[in-house]
Amino acid sequence: MQERASVKEILSLLEIEDTSILESLRDEGLFQEDFVGPDAAEELRVALTLVRDLGVNPAGVEVVLHLRRRMRVLEELTESSLRRLLAELEGP
Repeated sequence: MQERASVKEILSLLEIEDTSILESLRDEGLFQEDFVGPDAAEELRVALTLVRDLGVNPAGVEVVLHLRRRMRVLEELTESSLRRLLAELEGP
């Protein structure tokens, strides 16, 4: 079972005192839960960094997170295909 972390704990770890960033992300439909698993915690860290450090608006954050997820899926598919191809080339 994966551990879940409080969104408030994550904000504290990232030294973010202004919760308006989180509120703006939630207005965009992101990070609605009060507790998140490891993957969502990493996405929250990325989202907060994008907003705080790079000035990306919440809609842009949603696009970036979607593209990151899609890129991970494509990376997994590519790795799987390469493993299968190598196994075929090596033969029995």
